[in-house]
Amino acid sequence: MKSKIILSSLVLLFFSLLAGGSVDKDFFSFFLVYIIVIALVVAIIVGIISTVHSRNKKKRLQMIEKDEQGSSDFDRSVSIGDDRCKLYFDNAKKRVMIMQVTTEEIIKKYVDDFEFPGKNLARYYDGFYLVYEPNTRRLLSGNYVTYFINEIENLQGVDKSGLTTKDPIAPSLNLLKTTYHSTMTVDSRDIHVLADEYHGLMAVVEKGKLYAFNYIHVEKLQEKVGLKSTISVKNAGNYMFVMDSFFKVLVIIGRDMMHKTLNYSDIIEVSYVENGDQLFTKSTGRTVGGAIVGGVLMGGAGAVVGGLSGNTKQNKVVNNMDIKILLRSTEETTCILHFMDSSNPLKTKEASDKTLYEEFLKNANEAKDLLSVIIDDAKQALPPVAHVLSQPVTTQPSSVADELAKLAKLKADGILTEEEFLAQKAKLLG
Repeated sequence: MKSKIILSSLVLLFFSLLAGGSVDKDFFSFFLVYIIVIALVVAIIVGIISTVHSRNKKKRLQMIEKDEQGSSDFDRSVSIGDDRCKLYFDNAKKRVMIMQVTTEEIIKKYVDDFEFPGKNLARYYDGFYLVYEPNTRRLLSGNYVTYFINEIENLQGVDKSGLTTKDPIAPSLNLLKTTYHSTMTVDSRDIHVLADEYHGLMAVVEKGKLYAFNYIHVEKLQEKVGLKSTISVKNAGNYMFVMDSFFKVLVIIGRDMMHKTLNYSDIIEVSYVENGDQLFTKSTGRTVGGAIVGGVLMGGAGAVVGGLSGNTKQNKVVNNMDIKILLRSTEETTCILHFMDSSNPLKTKEASDKTLYEEFLKNANEAKDLLSVIIDDAKQALPPVAHVLSQPVTTQPSSVADELAKLAKLKADGILTEEEFLAQKAKLLG
């Protein structure tokens, strides 16, 4: 990547001088030779680095093979990893051996009371490892680069439910692959999300770093009926949406946020906003006296304004593409999800930018559709149970006069039509 930057800079310098009229044939010849020399030097350096890496990998693999053949006190039939780092699981001893392999030596570290949970709950990626043991509810994560600075977390210490029996609902380990486009590079990051729904618990792990949290109030966990999983996971762009259909709770995880936990009923409206223009909106109905009386926008509950096709203008410059979630909260009124995963404006008349724009728009569409379904599902939602919310405050039931006053205000604000006002008034008065 550095070689590309150097060559691009040289080419830019050449054309800048050419535009200034200060380039003759001798300079052109010199500049061409200079570029060729630089390209050859870069190619030689890349070739040397590739050769060294290949030789080092071969040497490490030979060291691992020799170590395996020379040791019989640890079962190595089950393992994950590569030539730099290997994790071996001896289930008979309930022990893990972590090996850091260099071209000079092998360093070993052991973790006791830990069994291999199966491939579904064990990951190794680019030097980083993540293994969740559901029986002891311990999560082992770390990397070989920083000499095994591991985080071994007993998630029972995070979770306060006190449920220590073997989980009847198996936890799941999900992957979110994120990318961000800048001028010369594409930044890719892998985020793993553990969902242990039987304990209302999640853990986010990125590059061996762990963050665990409860997404359900622990006292509400006993209300769950049945032993079937009610968790579903969907990725859209750089966001993962984890939905618990029993408790009606949504957890959003992304590269620009650790996590956001919402009750379905927290969501009032979802909008797609591009360059400050709102192209799509869906909202919940407002309830007065137990009846839906209209949407926040024109046309009733879930009104759609415009379309989310992106075809209203073929040649345009796009600076932002956001999904805006309006929340039923005075502390945090909105949650904004950014779907333009690029540091530069997109000019849709250019083929590469148009391709990116269509990809980002597709991701935003998927998120919009999912949130729209959640808005509809919120009508059947349970009382709020998400861990982030405080206990609901009890209030005295409102009188008929109070409800009539509310109806009058809704009519005055233009939310209710005359017909809707009279219909709701008649219901209140019996």
